[in-house]
Amino acid sequence: MRKRLAALGAIALFAFALSCGPAAESPPNVVVVVIDTLRPDHLQFYGYEKDTAPFLGSLADAGVVFENTRSTSSWTAPGTASIVTSLHPVQHGVHKGLLAVRMMQQVDRTIRVNRIPDDAVTVAEVLREAGYSTWGVSDNLNIGYEEGFDQGFDSFRTSNDAGAATVNATVRRWSEDMLEGEPYFLYIHYMDPHRPYQHRAPWYEPREGELLDSISAYDSEISYVDAKVRELYELFGWGEDTIVIVTSDHGEEFQEHGGWDHGRTLYDEVLRVPLFVHAPAESLAPGRVRAPTSVMDILPTIRELLDLPASPVDQGVSLVPALRGEGEPTSDRAFFTDLRSPPWFGSLKLKSVVRGEDKWILTHPDGEELYDLAIDPGERESVLEGRRATAEELRAELVAFEAECEKFVGESAEVTLDEEDMEKLEALGYVN
Repeated sequence: MRKRLAALGAIALFAFALSCGPAAESPPNVVVVVIDTLRPDHLQFYGYEKDTAPFLGSLADAGVVFENTRSTSSWTAPGTASIVTSLHPVQHGVHKGLLAVRMMQQVDRTIRVNRIPDDAVTVAEVLREAGYSTWGVSDNLNIGYEEGFDQGFDSFRTSNDAGAATVNATVRRWSEDMLEGEPYFLYIHYMDPHRPYQHRAPWYEPREGELLDSISAYDSEISYVDAKVRELYELFGWGEDTIVIVTSDHGEEFQEHGGWDHGRTLYDEVLRVPLFVHAPAESLAPGRVRAPTSVMDILPTIRELLDLPASPVDQGVSLVPALRGEGEPTSDRAFFTDLRSPPWFGSLKLKSVVRGEDKWILTHPDGEELYDLAIDPGERESVLEGRRATAEELRAELVAFEAECEKFVGESAEVTLDEEDMEKLEALGYVN
C-alpha cells in the first residue's frame, strides 16, 4: 500500500510524453483492445473492399496505423502473453493455454496449462506500479487467472465466449469506480471474430459456398465488435484524455494454405495483425507506418508514452518516434515466431524468422521453407533450394537468440473443466 501511495504521488509529475507542450495535469488513461482472430486485411483501412469496422476506421484515420505488424505466434495464449509482457514465447513459456488436449480428450478433465511466470512483468503491473488503477476483462478462457493473465490487475474477469455485449456489461459495471480512480488502465479481449462465426444482424449477408459464407459471417462479427467498441468509447469519452491501442493476438486462415482456423501454420494470414494507436489529436502525428513491427512493441511504447523507465528485458521497441512523426522503426529487425500446434493439427513444433523480405519457416525436426515476401507475399512457392545460404543465416539467428535471451522459469497450473466448459471449448475448436 505504501508503494502504491508513493506512486500515486509521483504520477502527478508525469508529462504526457507525446506532447511537446507543458506537463499535463494528469497522465492519460490507457486502453488496450485485443480483438481475437482479427485479420488486418478484413478492415477497410488496411485495404479491404468492405467497410467492416467504420468506427475503428475513424479512430485509425485520426491516429497512427502500423501496416506491417506480426504476432509472435498463431495461437491465442502465446501471442497474448507476448502482448502483455513484451517477451517471446520461448521466454515467457506460455505455449498451450487450455490446450493440454490429450488430457481433455480423456475422461480426466483436470488439465495442466502454461502460465505467465510471476517474475515476468506485465503491462498491468507496470501501470499499477505507476499509480494507475488496473482493470481487465477477457472473453477467452485462454486469457484467464489460471494462465497468469490477471497479474497486475486490481479487477480481472474472464468469460467463455459470452460475446462483446457481456464484455461491455462488465466494463459498464466498473465504470463509476474506474472514473473515480483515474488514471486507469483497461485491457479488453473481445472473442467474437473467433469461430464459430455468428451471423450478426444487420451486417451478415448470406453468400453461396462454405468459404464465402464463412467469410461473410466472420466479417459480420468484426462489425459487431466495432459497434461495441464505439459504445465504450462514447461512454467513457476516450477521445479527450485516453490512449487507445487496438490489435489482435493472431489472424485466421480461409484456405489460403489448404485449411481453416489458426494455430496450424506460421504463414502471414495467421501472423499478421492490425495495430493502431489513437490518442488526443494534439499529442501525435496521424499517419501510417510501413516499417515492420511486433505486438511486443506495445508495452515499450506505453512505457515511453507515460515517461516510465524503459526495461532492458522488453523484446519490443518503443514506437513513440513513429507516433510523433519523427521516424519509423528500423526495417532490418528480426522477428521470431513460435507455435506448438494442437493434436488435431499434428502436435507440431514450428518456428519462423522474418528479416526484411525473407521469411524462413522450420517445422521440427527438419522441414524447411523460405519465402521472398517481396515477390511472393502469399507464401506460395518456397525458394529454399536456390537460397540455402539465406535459410542458414536465419536459422543461425534464431539459434543464437534462443541461446542468449533471458528466459523465465516456466510455470503451470491445474484446471478442472466442467461439462459446459468442455462443450464451449469443443465449439471453439479447442477440443477434437
